[in-house]
Amino acid sequence: MDDDYFSYSYEPIHHDEVRLVKFKHDSDRISGVLKTFPLGGPIPPYNALSYSWLSESPATNATEECHVLETKQGPLRVLDTMHSFFRVLLLKGAESDDLWWWIDSICINLRDVEERSQQVQLMGQIYRNAHAVIIWLGEELDHTDRAVDFIQLLNKTVRQQTYRPGSDEIRRIFQQDHYQPHWAALTSFFQRQWWSRIWTVQEYAMNTNASFWWGMRSFSRFAVEGALIGADQCTSVAFKGTPAFRHGFSRRRVQVLYKKGQDETNKLHISLVALAAYTSCFEATDDRDRLYGIKALASDTCFLDVDYSESVEDTYLRFAKAFIKHYKSLDIICFASIYSSLPGSVLPSWAPDWRARIDPLSVPLMVSQSAKPHIGNLRPFALTVDEPSGPSPRYAATKDSVAICIFKGLKLVARGRIVDVVDGLAGSRNTKLVQCSAQVNLTEVASGCISASEILRSVCKSLVLDRKDRFMRIAMPADEFFYDFMWLCSQLMVGSVSLVTKEFQEWYDYTTSILIQGRSFENVLRDSNEAIGVGLSSSAPNQDEYIFDSFFGRFFDTVMRMSLRLMVTRNGRIGMVSEKASKGDLVCVLLGCSVPVLLRQSGGEGEGTFKLVGECFLDGFMDGAGLGGDACPERDFCIE
Repeated sequence: MDDDYFSYSYEPIHHDEVRLVKFKHDSDRISGVLKTFPLGGPIPPYNALSYSWLSESPATNATEECHVLETKQGPLRVLDTMHSFFRVLLLKGAESDDLWWWIDSICINLRDVEERSQQVQLMGQIYRNAHAVIIWLGEELDHTDRAVDFIQLLNKTVRQQTYRPGSDEIRRIFQQDHYQPHWAALTSFFQRQWWSRIWTVQEYAMNTNASFWWGMRSFSRFAVEGALIGADQCTSVAFKGTPAFRHGFSRRRVQVLYKKGQDETNKLHISLVALAAYTSCFEATDDRDRLYGIKALASDTCFLDVDYSESVEDTYLRFAKAFIKHYKSLDIICFASIYSSLPGSVLPSWAPDWRARIDPLSVPLMVSQSAKPHIGNLRPFALTVDEPSGPSPRYAATKDSVAICIFKGLKLVARGRIVDVVDGLAGSRNTKLVQCSAQVNLTEVASGCISASEILRSVCKSLVLDRKDRFMRIAMPADEFFYDFMWLCSQLMVGSVSLVTKEFQEWYDYTTSILIQGRSFENVLRDSNEAIGVGLSSSAPNQDEYIFDSFFGRFFDTVMRMSLRLMVTRNGRIGMVSEKASKGDLVCVLLGCSVPVLLRQSGGEGEGTFKLVGECFLDGFMDGAGLGGDACPERDFCIE
């Protein structure tokens, strides 16, 4: 069909206005009327549609078939997914309700970059103010009825007054073989394109009146959330470990937090950085939308305007610079260790590249701990209102200092100190052991850290990042966790492998040979009275990875989920670093950064430029110890 046929021409729109569309039945097709309204003034009730621009069939996305919406101003090209929506709209008779709709691909002139940027800036208001949000999942399939009926059954069972969270009732009922076809249908439901798209996260969360349309079937978001709660309990069902489940459960968490944050009594802060990290597993046609598509959910977006005239990389760089200037904090640069630049990217090593695809962790980094609201995390809301009594423990490698830095093009020049150098690195699943140098500078090591007991306590603290629970709110209970650590090690020392989980066995095998202050970790254990004494105990510690406040639960998060490995410095200090770390990396504290970071010299000797490797846990240096003394004077680091 000739492009000249699509003669619809959008009228200009002001910065505080929106277009709405009303559908009318014309024989066997839908026609439409578009009209502009002031968003903050008199505006009729309208539904906002949430849908995927992509068809469920890749072959359909690749075809040249065109669909149109007839209007008095001329035919308007519409997406293929809109064509199927119009057919259902006709069958439902919804057009007779005289309702207006807001549908982005129809109501925004996408060819006008300035209008697109301006309208995306208003998305939060558009979805919050809608009479209802209709989530369109596409045409019905053979298993649609089974999936929807199962959603409603799961929800009903979960909502029963007799149901108790953590009980076995849900598992007992729904893990029976009889329900396998139902779980398959439910998995297919969460595999619809809509669930994987970044834009739909905020569209799902922002309106209290949201419901799903799947063909002719309709059902509430409330029912879907109940089904997700039930599915989360059924650990032996294959659905629990799929990307489909994560896509559903992740957005449910975002929705719950957003809803609670709107309550005036809660004032919950949800940072854009935490949201960008948590939603990086979702798909985006335009990678700028990895920030713009969730912007309306965040509490701190005043320093990020929507601008589609910029490139993806310029958008990410502008966001990182604006964060540093606004908060006077360098914490955002730590995200660049896991959201590192893609091949061919011009982004510097210190600017997160949000295009990296990573499974969601509610607390992906040490700087994400709850005591730092400018970063924050996506932990469950129940844990945000019951903070420990007294001051919340927080990493403060440079105490309360603010960032002292300037930007030179793509380079960040930041003030800080070198406190040590990486010397040895334990092995891991993806890396080999890097042995410490034979010469160890024990003269610079605090005398109280040389005994076997102190070395092991430092290793224990490092393995859990000196925190008790997964959300890093509470300091490590030293004696309790040390007992658990010693018990696990002692069983492996005597060959009782059946009593220890394979994950800890694996870590132990990768670590036994590393030298710590001139002795192998294995020899340090054998020299320790604690290891011998605990080994005689019959009281086994909990080894369930889902117990947030146990030694093993924290170990599992640090080593397995965050993929950190044990490090030993030239001065015999112990810590944890990412798998990207290398021998010779500098351990630095940068003013305005909550945790130490690793910097790697780039260019030739004496060039004075560095690449950021990532954040670092260094026992004894998480609370400002690296700021004083003449041994490590302040200097500027030019990070590129």
